[in-house]
Amino acid sequence: MAKRKPLQKSDPVGTLEDQLNQDFNTVINKIHKGLSTKKHSPVWTGFFASSWKVQTMAVPATEKAEDFQPWKSIKYERSLDFFARQKAGPPYSKQTPPSNPKIQIRYPITKTFNIKRPVFIGNRAVYAAYALEGGKIQNFVQGQMKKIINDNMKEKKGKLFLASDRMGAQRDKEGNLLGISKFGQAEPSARYTEVNLKKL
Repeated sequence: MAKRKPLQKSDPVGTLEDQLNQDFNTVINKIHKGLSTKKHSPVWTGFFASSWKVQTMAVPATEKAEDFQPWKSIKYERSLDFFARQKAGPPYSKQTPPSNPKIQIRYPITKTFNIKRPVFIGNRAVYAAYALEGGKIQNFVQGQMKKIINDNMKEKKGKLFLASDRMGAQRDKEGNLLGISKFGQAEPSARYTEVNLKKL
């Protein structure tokens, strides 16, 4: 659990808010760090797990792995392998994942957030909506994220939104994907869910 600063008697209200902001930022940093791992994010080249970002508005998913090194080289190597398999003809074997995926946080948190303003945790990868389908993020929300919040927030204040699934995803009670509703969607997009801090 994060070490708490002692409350000062001179300004108990102001100091309490400082403590709440400190706890809120501890949670944000730990969630961001947790998502940026192979354990909690789907990994192929490692670009998706490297592209989580925290800001005060929804995070646009517009960046391509092929525009950034080392993921450009990793993806190119897998593309060569794919076309070599296609050229060889049937029976086609399943493509193997890269042997050297790279996870490197591209958007480290450099600012302090305030409980009075909504905070969004999203992913910059252009294919984020598809990556969110797999279930790893949902498992993180129900498991590790819940523990992070309970371990680090005594007074659960603040508004936190997480890109936790693909828009239109339909799941059963266990979180298994049943299907995708594409009604009203021009392009696949991430669905942001408000984290109900008080119920965790």
